[in-house]
Amino acid sequence: MHGYPSCASPRGARASSFVFPGDLGSSCLISEFRDPNSLSFEMWKQIPVPFYMSVYLFHVLNSEEVMKGEKPSLQERGPYVYREYREKRNITFNDNDTVSFLEYRTFVFQPQMSHGLETDYIVMPNILVLVSSVMMEHRPMSMKLLMSLSFSMFGQRAFMNRTVGEIMWGYRDPLIDLLNKYFPNMLPFKDKFGLFSQLNDSNSGLFTVFTGVKDFSKIHLVDKWNGKSKAKKGKVFALKDFIL
Repeated sequence: MHGYPSCASPRGARASSFVFPGDLGSSCLISEFRDPNSLSFEMWKQIPVPFYMSVYLFHVLNSEEVMKGEKPSLQERGPYVYREYREKRNITFNDNDTVSFLEYRTFVFQPQMSHGLETDYIVMPNILVLVSSVMMEHRPMSMKLLMSLSFSMFGQRAFMNRTVGEIMWGYRDPLIDLLNKYFPNMLPFKDKFGLFSQLNDSNSGLFTVFTGVKDFSKIHLVDKWNGKSKAKKGKVFALKDFIL
C-alpha cells in the first residue's frame, strides 16, 4: 500500500516509525481538532489522500494433472488494484483529552489501474476445503467421515474455478451452512467465504486515543481499545506505547 504524507511533529522518529492513517490531520492545526467543521477534523475523520492495495493471484493451468501427481503450472494474474477508504465513525470526545471512534475500511476496485477485471475466472486450490480439512485434523474419525461425506454431497473438489470478485469478497456455498449448523464456531465466517470477506466495510474495534490538544506529546497515543487499557496476546503489553 502507498504511504501517507504527515505534518512535522515534535515526536520525530517515534511518530514516523509507526504511522497510521489517523496521523494525517491530527498533527495539523491541532487547536481546531475538536471543531467538526474544521479542515483538520475532516482530514482526520476521512483521509483525502488516496492509497491502494494491489492483489496478485495464481491461476493453476493444469489442475487435473496436479490431481494425478504432476507439478502445478502456474500463471500470475493481476495486479487487481483496489482503493482503500478509511472513515472514522461514532466519534466521541471525552473529558480527559481523548477521543473514541470506530474506523471503517472499504475497498473499491480500480479497473483503470488493474491488469484484469473482477469477473476474471481463476482456478486455484479450494481454500474452503483446505480450511475445513485442517480444522478436522484432531477431531474424531466419525466427524472426519462426516466431513468427507459433505465434500462429496456438495461436489467439493481440491480446486475451484471462481471469479476474482468471489475469491476476494466472498461467495455463498451450501457447505458453509452445513458446517456452521453441525460444527458451530468451527469456521471464522458465517454466511460466505472469501479472502477479504470480513475486511470490507469492517472496523478493528473501538479505539480511544489522545487528541494532543492539552498535551501535544501524547497526540494519537492509544489510551484504550474496546474499553481496555491492556491487551493480551502472548503477553500483556501497554496500549499507551502505540500510536494510531
